[in-house]
Parts: sequence; C-alpha cells; structure tokens
Amino acid sequence: MVGTIYQKKFAHSISRQDRNLLWQIWKERNDFVFRGTKPEVYKVIDLPKFQQASYQKWGFHRTPEQKFEEQQISLTWQAPKAGSFKINVDGSLCEGSMEGAMACVVRDSSGSLIDGFTKLVRAESVLQLETLGVLEALNLKYLKEKKVGEALVETDNQSVVNCLTKEEEMNWQARADLFECKSLLQQLPLVGLTYCPRSANAVMDWAARQQRMKTLPRFWWASPPLSL
Repeated sequence: MVGTIYQKKFAHSISRQDRNLLWQIWKERNDFVFRGTKPEVYKVIDLPKFQQASYQKWGFHRTPEQKFEEQQISLTWQAPKAGSFKINVDGSLCEGSMEGAMACVVRDSSGSLIDGFTKLVRAESVLQLETLGVLEALNLKYLKEKKVGEALVETDNQSVVNCLTKEEEMNWQARADLFECKSLLQQLPLVGLTYCPRSANAVMDWAARQQRMKTLPRFWWASPPLSL
C-alpha cells in the first residue's frame, strides 16, 4: 500500500516528457529481453520529445473548459487596435527531419500585410523551431529600430509562450534562443507576446508548410494568393 502511494506521488512529481522517456526506456528494455532486438538510442531520446511537442501543439494538456473558452475568445485572426501591429509566426517540421521552415507576417489594424518573410532552418524539435520563429519576429527591423508603437507577436505554440511569460522550465534544445527572446522582450516594452488558436494562425501555417515544401511563390506577402 505504502509502495503504491509512493509510486503515485513519484509519477506526479516528474514531467510528462520524463514519464514518456521512462516508458520508452522500459519498452526498449522489454524488446531487448524478450525479443532480442537491439535498443535504438535515438528512438528512446527523440520519440518522447516528439510526443511532448505534439501534446503541446494540439492542446491535449488543456481541460475541456479551457478549450471551450479558447473557442469563444477567437477562432479567427483578429486585427489589432488602430495604430498598432500584429506579428504572427509559425513553423513547420516533418517528423524525423531536422529541416523545417518558419513564416512571419506583419499586419496593421486594417488587416493589410505590411511585411513578411519565410525561412528554411534546421531544428531538432517543434519547440526549438517555433522559438526561432518568435526570435526572428522580435529581431524585425520595425521593432529593433522602434519605428512602430505597440505590437503583439502571436504564436500557436503554447509551450513557447509559457516559457517566456510564466517561467516554465525551458527545454534544453531551445534554452539559448528562449533566453535571447526574453532579453529582447525586456528591451521592447511596447511589444507583447501571446498565444493564439491554430485556426487564427492559418496564414502562417500555410506559408510555413509551402516554404518547407519549396512551393511558396516569391514575394508572396506583397502579392498574396487569393486564398489568403
């Protein structure tokens, strides 16, 4: 009985990614003992990372009440107030690949595209890729030279927002980039960062995927397709 209680307390004291890692180690150990298969080190390490990224990306960690509130707040992109800008970022990374793409657009209160970019980057996880997207957005010339008033950076990755606004434990792969993002946010008091639902970030999702597949038209942000 005491052992069972201890096991439950221990299970709640470690992170979900660590639990996934322990479970993967256990599975590989069983396959080795009972099936004679050789353990795959990279599979043991990378699979829990991918599972955690998917868990955060698709919002499985949020309660039904939180998901309902999110749906009520905004299911589509909302324009910023007059005189301010909104900067949306997103990333696209295929499972098993380290070559991803990021996309960013700047829009004003009328919804007009002011600027934008896409970029191919190497990343080891979705979290690292999405963090790099936020970092690129915070390094935009408009913000660095303080030529705009208030601006809001939006991403559909809740983990990135939590790491930068709620002192959540930082993933080691993205730690350096997250620290740099924090430093830039402190230097830019008129710039905020927030989470937005995936449905409100559809343009960025489209642009990042097209860039990753190398099918994105040149200067797409200046003359966007009719679908956007």
